[in-house]
Amino acid sequence: MSSVVPDASGSASEEPSWPQAAYAAELKAACQSLGADESDLQHLLAPLQEAQVPLQQLYGLLKQSWSRLKALRESQADLAEFASEHPETVRLVKQGFEALQRGEAFSLEQSDRLFERACELSHTREVAARVRSLQAEIAAIQLDYHRAAELSLQAALTPGLDAALQWRYQFQRALTLEEQGLGFMDEAALEETVGLYETRVLALASREQRPDDWAATQHHLGDALGALGQRQRGTRLLERAIEAFENALSVESGERDPADWAATYNSLGNTLGILAQRHADTEMLERSVSAFESALEVRTRECEPQDWAVTQNNYAAALLTLGQRKQDKTILKRASDAYKKVLQVWTRERGPLDWAATMDNLGTALRLLGEHRKGPRTLEQSVAAYRSALSERTRDRVPREWAMTQNNLGAALHRLGMRAEDPQHLESAIDAYENALKELTRERGWLAWAMTRANLAAARKALAELSGEIDLVRAALSDLQAVAGVFRDASHAQYYELVTEQIALLRKLEQRIQHAERA
Repeated sequence: MSSVVPDASGSASEEPSWPQAAYAAELKAACQSLGADESDLQHLLAPLQEAQVPLQQLYGLLKQSWSRLKALRESQADLAEFASEHPETVRLVKQGFEALQRGEAFSLEQSDRLFERACELSHTREVAARVRSLQAEIAAIQLDYHRAAELSLQAALTPGLDAALQWRYQFQRALTLEEQGLGFMDEAALEETVGLYETRVLALASREQRPDDWAATQHHLGDALGALGQRQRGTRLLERAIEAFENALSVESGERDPADWAATYNSLGNTLGILAQRHADTEMLERSVSAFESALEVRTRECEPQDWAVTQNNYAAALLTLGQRKQDKTILKRASDAYKKVLQVWTRERGPLDWAATMDNLGTALRLLGEHRKGPRTLEQSVAAYRSALSERTRDRVPREWAMTQNNLGAALHRLGMRAEDPQHLESAIDAYENALKELTRERGWLAWAMTRANLAAARKALAELSGEIDLVRAALSDLQAVAGVFRDASHAQYYELVTEQIALLRKLEQRIQHAERA
């Protein structure tokens, strides 16, 4: 049975943990990457620690919170809009902003209390709505997304606001719930988000009167639909997401609003790629690749290195899937080159887990490319990439990702051992598969366990053919018999047939070895 490598991208650990050294390294890397002061990020880290956010999500959520905090600080320049207020209200708002500045006095809680008091004393409804929106941003930084959404709703429902301000606060409300859904796999929050964008937010921004707000809403509606569609079966939600992105692009322009245009093309590329895999549609995969290429016309390494790296990574993944589907070594080479470019920005120092994930993906691209090349060099590079990934993807930090990379490493060593007829490589492959099975247990996920154990059986069979060891054959038989029962019970007929074929071949190998021993 040919090796099957489960998807190793971005899976959250089932039992998130916070080893001190691990998150200290991530915090240091985030400071360097975001250009943030460590004391600021330490404050922003506290809610993430309390929520036991998986380590691999830490950077993304820290980046999100840091962007919010910077925007809050910059909004202090809008104090002029409070000038007509009662002096006590102005004083409280000013103190609220002071509590958000860098230093020992920094306190999100104190800022929130001061803004709350200012809102109670406010004589102007529009100013009260503005203060509520500031409180909503503080709540979002604290990961209290539902309170943040409620505060935004209070702002939006303030009597007398024009449609543009109502849209602003309803959009803030929907975006907050979208982040809850994306960050914490909360499908209910995503479903609520989709409903808000479609029934409330779009109603406040027509394409004719405010096209930019309409396009922004369509873009985020597409993101929410895409995330929801990725987690649910079927394709209708993904198709609706694509419609929303195309709506946004009918207004956005690469010349007029290049950042928004590129972001929409990046999201469109991701959704097309997911839908293409559901439909097994090569043409749609090519459209995904094209969408990323459009985004990269604007997202350059020089101007937007982080956004460029995100899109370059997505582009590489689409090329990898397309190259694998078409069995095209030229496309696989483009995928590996794209991953190498990502590593120019996602360095080990700036983002150790992102760097490790990219190394893992590069290893897969090189492994698939190596299968099309005659010599061992590309497969050896694949092995080296996986081993580099494991220097950061350790079992104690990200156990599931460690196991996936161990499985991928086993696949590369397996291929290399078979090509070179080298028992040592095959023994190393067996070790890697066995490592993977320490975390990919049947209880935690039967399919990943079954695939990995089938890979282990294949490596044992290959080594038995070289060494003539009957014990290896019997161990491989035991592996496949366990796997066969799982596939049979789960009604996976295709996999069950493949496994039973391999069992028959192992029986024949067992007989040959026994015959040779008797002779």
